[in-house]
Amino acid sequence: MSVASFPPAEGGGGAGGFYYNITAGGTYTVNLAAGLYDVRSTAPITVGGVAVNGDMGLLNYPSGIASLIAVPAFEDFVARTSGFGTNNINGVTFGDGLYVAVGDSGTLTTSSDGITWTTRTSGFGTTGIRGVTHGDGLYVAVGASGTLTTSADGITWTTRTSGFGSTAIRGVGFGNGLYVAVGNSGTLTTSPDGITWTTRTSGFGATTIIGVAHGDGLYVAVGDSGTLTTSPDGITWTTRTSGFGATTIFGVTHGDGLYVAVGVSGTLTTSPDGITWTTRTSGFGATLIIGVAHGDGLYVAVGDSGTLTTSPGFVPITAALSLEPKLPLITLP
Repeated sequence: MSVASFPPAEGGGGAGGFYYNITAGGTYTVNLAAGLYDVRSTAPITVGGVAVNGDMGLLNYPSGIASLIAVPAFEDFVARTSGFGTNNINGVTFGDGLYVAVGDSGTLTTSSDGITWTTRTSGFGTTGIRGVTHGDGLYVAVGASGTLTTSADGITWTTRTSGFGSTAIRGVGFGNGLYVAVGNSGTLTTSPDGITWTTRTSGFGATTIIGVAHGDGLYVAVGDSGTLTTSPDGITWTTRTSGFGATTIFGVTHGDGLYVAVGVSGTLTTSPDGITWTTRTSGFGATLIIGVAHGDGLYVAVGDSGTLTTSPGFVPITAALSLEPKLPLITLP
């Protein structure tokens, strides 16, 4: 995270206010006298531990606040409580205003904001759920023993025939009117409706495929040994260099014009085209990242031991912040 001090900007409000132009992510130390402030920002910023985005309105602060303003940079993922406890989270998706996260022991949770999560009944029993996607008004979850379920709302799930037999399904994605499911032994199937599935040649040979996503007219599939392939139609696949070397890639997503791939040892890479990849700092340290999704302006990354983090994006933030006193300030002893 880039850390730097910054001065109040001139103008932009009433007398006595604090005004900041912020051009880099970081945690900035300021001292405010205690009192009531009208707080406004042009981008997501944490002020005194309270998330601010836009016209937040009146907030009361104590005096002597240090590290008051925290601005997410492109590498900042904030840890959240997932509702999985110590169970691994294996996949996450977003659709119709809802995030859905899935994992070991049939655990499935939903969230409207990526921060507060509610446990749901998945239809998997205690069978591990390995992946989930959303498209065309339908959520699709996949897992061990070829198990595949669908849901219109992320809450009530119906078991379907997957075309995998008893082969484990490791991931599923949607794009351009097509669902794509991937799994062990290079197995890849496609479906126009999430119900009827057709087996395809994946380009992985016998290598396990773990994740798949679609964006900007391109499908991207990832898996063991750093293998990454792309396809314009979900049927014909081309092998690419992933930036993971021989390290396993566990998940991939697309959002805000960027592909994001994740894997072992907290590895996270991004690409604007699915072909050239750049390594980023994930916030997971050495913890395995198993899945990643994007929706409603937020990236959500999930992994081992119930770890779940969120990030607003992978580009430096430029923001303006105003803190204008609204009542006489109180000097605390």
